[in-house]
Amino acid sequence: MQSRLQLFRSRSGSLSAKAVFADKSFRHLHSLVEPEAEADLYDGLEWFGGLVVFAGIGLGYHVARLLGSLPDRTRCVVIDYYPECVTRAREVLFAGKSNPVFFVSAQDPAAKRDELIRFVNSSPGETIQIVRHPASYDINRDFYDPVLDEIAGRFLAARPALASAAQTVLLCHGDFFLEEELRRALATAGCKPVAFRYKEYQSGMQFEAEFLRSVQEHRPAFILSVNMKGFDGEGMLGRIASRFSIPVAVWFVDDPRPILLSHRKHIPANAVAFCWERTYLSLLRKEGFARAEYLPLAGDPVMFSGRPPDTATTPLGFVGTAMVDRLAGNIREKFLWSDSLSPLVDVLSHRLLAEPALDVYASIGPVSKTLHAVLPFSDERNTTWLCAYITHFASMLKRKSAVGALLSQGIQTFGDPEGWRELLGSALATHPNIDYRHDLAAAYRAITVNVNITSCQMPSAVNQRVFDIPLTSSFVLSDRQADLAELFDSDEVATYGSIEELAEKAAFYAEHQTDRKRIVEKAAVRIREEHTYEHRVKVILAALT
Repeated sequence: MQSRLQLFRSRSGSLSAKAVFADKSFRHLHSLVEPEAEADLYDGLEWFGGLVVFAGIGLGYHVARLLGSLPDRTRCVVIDYYPECVTRAREVLFAGKSNPVFFVSAQDPAAKRDELIRFVNSSPGETIQIVRHPASYDINRDFYDPVLDEIAGRFLAARPALASAAQTVLLCHGDFFLEEELRRALATAGCKPVAFRYKEYQSGMQFEAEFLRSVQEHRPAFILSVNMKGFDGEGMLGRIASRFSIPVAVWFVDDPRPILLSHRKHIPANAVAFCWERTYLSLLRKEGFARAEYLPLAGDPVMFSGRPPDTATTPLGFVGTAMVDRLAGNIREKFLWSDSLSPLVDVLSHRLLAEPALDVYASIGPVSKTLHAVLPFSDERNTTWLCAYITHFASMLKRKSAVGALLSQGIQTFGDPEGWRELLGSALATHPNIDYRHDLAAAYRAITVNVNITSCQMPSAVNQRVFDIPLTSSFVLSDRQADLAELFDSDEVATYGSIEELAEKAAFYAEHQTDRKRIVEKAAVRIREEHTYEHRVKVILAALT
């Protein structure tokens, strides 16, 4: 919708501005109180571009501050929807600057755009830095995006090929689960992984600038993220990836639905999803991923190397949290929780335990009606987090039941001692929290029979323990998941299908070392030959390149 610029005085006395639309609605470009303070958001921004593109400047309070450190030879493009802002930039902000500058507004004729591209092409090969004024950009995104896309396209066409024998992959890395394992696996597979450490940047401006710099400096074959970690709230990661024609791969290892609440509108058109659970593939395709493929978890032989199995000091153990909500993410704080929801949560969590493939989303309405319960909300966000809580609560009940059934056999838990005591009392022997990267392998080796209990967010998939534990030459007794039969032969894994079978097999394998050793050795061979993260990375590489 077209708009006009309206200026007014802010409370600080400085000029401010708003966009006024034909229907008399409006949106502010700057603060009503102290618009000049928005320049603080750009503190720490470093110049790296030979060509700097100011995409929307408004009244330019940030530009006035940034120009003080701009190198004299840096060429600039100033793009703003409103000609008044461009005029201000030309006559006030850039007055007296020696930098070559090209100015363009939405009212300029098409020929001006041709001149812009010639200006961009006049120094081929230089790095482009884009500095956005978010409010201006968001109001008239349909104007800015095509111009920026064209500039980036011309830039790509002019850049010489990067000579490198190794394929570069930009890996979003913030010390989240799997990120370091993937970095090692990419290197082992012959790639050049470059970590984009998304958690290090204090502001969105710094994040955007550094991501743009990384993309141009390394020119990756694709970008890889786990659970969309590294995707920013404004969607600039996806936008920059699309602008520079770089594919994006996302590997989901948790229920995608809560993740997509924040990021679905930021999925680039060339993004491919991989998911450790088949149930979510159709959802991911529907949400806008170009493709969605099943990709199970795997093992990391570096983290989980084998040792002689006779070093175990604990006959029976479970390594993991109790999943008591206050110690595991406080999911109830993410939505409009009411105690009136407790009966619904109780009924659906028990149904989910009995029917792992239950569609919790579809069941909320009918079960609420049966219980004569009125939900305090109906929107997607609250409903999604309610479903996540139900699934989490069911997983907690599943762990409580399995570990509780083994109390008489002396099971011990490793990690989350407070949560386990809350669930099962002081009779349970507990151990302190485990550091995943440094202490987990040793914890597995200390246990003769490691019990595995799969989260209810995984109707058919297998979790990390079935790969990690055998790599340490330790034994795992896992609940029976459908995907186990595809990943392992029957003599490579020990499973249980009920609490009674769990208790029976736990007692049996605790006394039969030969049987344990035979299963562990076969499982470890299978994992090293077919189920390492190098194997999974090769699947991603085949799909993306």
